[in-house]
Amino acid sequence: MKTNREKSEIKTGFTIIELLTVMSIIILLISLLVPALNRVRRYAQLVKQNAQFHAIGIALDLFNAEEQGYPPSGADDPTGKPYCGAMKLAEAMLGQDLAGFNPDSQFLRDGTLPGAAAPYDDLYPPKPALPLPQWYIDNIKSRKMYLQLENANAYRLTDIYTATQRNGTNYSDSSLGVNDANMVLCDIYVRTMATGKKTGMPILYYKADTSKTEHNAASVTDCTVANGNIYNRCDNQELVDIQLPWVTSGAPRHPMATNGGTTILGASTDQDIFYDETQDKKISPPARPYRADSYILMSAGFDNEYGTSDDIFNFGQ
Repeated sequence: MKTNREKSEIKTGFTIIELLTVMSIIILLISLLVPALNRVRRYAQLVKQNAQFHAIGIALDLFNAEEQGYPPSGADDPTGKPYCGAMKLAEAMLGQDLAGFNPDSQFLRDGTLPGAAAPYDDLYPPKPALPLPQWYIDNIKSRKMYLQLENANAYRLTDIYTATQRNGTNYSDSSLGVNDANMVLCDIYVRTMATGKKTGMPILYYKADTSKTEHNAASVTDCTVANGNIYNRCDNQELVDIQLPWVTSGAPRHPMATNGGTTILGASTDQDIFYDETQDKKISPPARPYRADSYILMSAGFDNEYGTSDDIFNFGQ
């Protein structure tokens, strides 16, 4: 029989084998749990993004009812200056000065009326603020906020893209592309951009042209030439063609950019991606898009890149 002293000297700790076994089990459980948590997180973000699209959809339907039509989405404004669908969506929902949509607006990039006496570029120095003509500012009583500002995720382009990424865009030269001061509505997939700001990517907006009947990428060989498509991928091409806004060197582009990138979903060329993603696969032939009588909203999704498999639209999810 062992004495009490001998019993007290018996070691009760884990052996190396036992410890390694427990650690292996813990690592295995973590490896199973992390992907599940990531899937839950991704799903929660998808639900949140679809909720944002739903809110914008309600606002667009109100706009349509009051203004007898959805906002335009063409790549340029009536004077030919770049002012794409994403920017026109923001103006329609919030107004160019975030004080509400002005019903007298002609959806011009600088907020002026065609033929206005004072050109926009002469009113203010080139800095990221939005000077507007007095007629636009004074017409405050008839303004309408179609979307709640606090939930709109509205940002100026200077919050998302650096000057280098915008190719030196400024107020005085319309040929340089986008206007620094214009607003866009951003999706919920926030990340830190090269500007230092944390934003999502601009939500792209495409209005259906119900007078057209096609859904064919082959007919869009030049954005300056009219085509017969219900939706025109060129409506937001100036934003798609800007380099990825979180990249500080080089010029990587979105896969949907016309100047490079890899194709997905069986698309044979870069410009096919938009038409492949928005085609209603249940209808063929001829090819038809989803929501052929209204509009399409597009988020770049979890990876913040347009033209990849996680893009989110206001249909199909």
